[in-house]
Amino acid sequence: MNAIYFDSGVPEKKAKESFFFPECVMMENAAAALESAVSAQSPDCVLILCGTGNNGGDGYALSRRLFGSVKDILVVDFGLPKTSEAQIQRKMAESAGVQILPFDGTERLSAFVSGKKTLIADCIYGTGFHGELPPGVLSAVEWANKASAFRLACDIPSGIDRKGCIHSAAFCAHATVTMGALKTALFSDAARDFTGEISAAPLGISSSIFQNLSAPDAWLLEKADIRLPLRENKSAHKGNFGHAAVIAGEKPGAAVIAGTAALRFGAGLVTLVKAFDSGMNFMMQPELMISENFPEKTTAVLLGSGLGRKTDLQKFIQFIIGMKDPAAVLDADFFYAENLEEILHKLNDSKSRVILTPHPKELSELLKRTGIEGWDFEKVCENRFKCGRLFAEKFPNLTLIAKGACTYIYSEGKVYVCDRGTAALAKAGSGDVLAGLCTALLAQGYFPADAAKTAVFAHAEASRNFEMNFSCTPLTLIEKI
Repeated sequence: MNAIYFDSGVPEKKAKESFFFPECVMMENAAAALESAVSAQSPDCVLILCGTGNNGGDGYALSRRLFGSVKDILVVDFGLPKTSEAQIQRKMAESAGVQILPFDGTERLSAFVSGKKTLIADCIYGTGFHGELPPGVLSAVEWANKASAFRLACDIPSGIDRKGCIHSAAFCAHATVTMGALKTALFSDAARDFTGEISAAPLGISSSIFQNLSAPDAWLLEKADIRLPLRENKSAHKGNFGHAAVIAGEKPGAAVIAGTAALRFGAGLVTLVKAFDSGMNFMMQPELMISENFPEKTTAVLLGSGLGRKTDLQKFIQFIIGMKDPAAVLDADFFYAENLEEILHKLNDSKSRVILTPHPKELSELLKRTGIEGWDFEKVCENRFKCGRLFAEKFPNLTLIAKGACTYIYSEGKVYVCDRGTAALAKAGSGDVLAGLCTALLAQGYFPADAAKTAVFAHAEASRNFEMNFSCTPLTLIEKI
């Protein structure tokens, strides 16, 4: 897993203090990483937009390294450098022959890139940005976003602040080379459409040194981090792989989707348990069983998907608490329970294996009903890192999967991030599939952290297999697992 930091400047500062790395060495390494990203595109023309801080210094160093190997290079600045390191890099670029001009509107930029295979490098702002883009920078960014060019961002696309928020506009990159370490700002919902492919550039210090000097705020999930429920013994039967009970309520289709996903992800048996005797018509898969009672050997319960908000949860909660090895996934309508805080305190036991799977609106409701005030829907979307941490601190033995453009997992005092999901998942029933995957793994004896990481990554990765991403449905998504 790759480490993610809220403020990468902290480990960078400690690394410089511990290993006497001067800023100019780090700046040169940053420029080398940017140069590699530029070379991969083989442009005829490179336009570099430079700010007044060290990000601008990275841009000046990049221009010098590219000069002579790229046909046309132009650096446009938005003021003279304010740091000594950036001032040195500008002088070196000028000495090498790089053309550096002040920004005076977008007409000159359009004329420079016209008819050429162009790359635009954003080296204006970095982690220190806050507020709104100044008028000149704003016009340049809006022009760049419309230009026929490959767009490369240095560190963080300009316009995104350290919380991952965008207040006016932001540079829309096809790729972002972030310096030293990954930042949480790159993995917010708002930033997702502006970062492109993200890579971290080593600044002459290995990632392991960063991690040893400063504990990461989160970890980015990779394929190697998941543990699929592969069956190693040939002499196996369905009873070896758990029995998942999915509560079917007012909208039983959600339970059918979740139950089908649970079977797909290895659960030996799945039973749909009726929340009430309504004579409901299940459009079910033939392999899903139906009962009005919990199976005797239930090993995990899914409560909430399509349940409805008028259902009495008491008997289901009592069953979960009374299980020999309590294991449950709580989803959707569960988060609107009147006595939600009381229920969660009962489930917040070190022996329980419980996963919650809210989307942002449900997370806002979850926080409100558990006494964590001040987090309406908009604030949750702006800073799910922080509000998720607040919930995890109050209920440390529960595992929270906060769904979104990037999905965050809070478990056992750690935060994990999955950025593999696509817009294909923006479809009714996608969340039921994820809940079913988590339930299947809990039913098979997984610890919540492993279940959450494996289910979230597999769910996200499956969404990448739709050439036409609007065509995803829950059942086709399940097939892609």
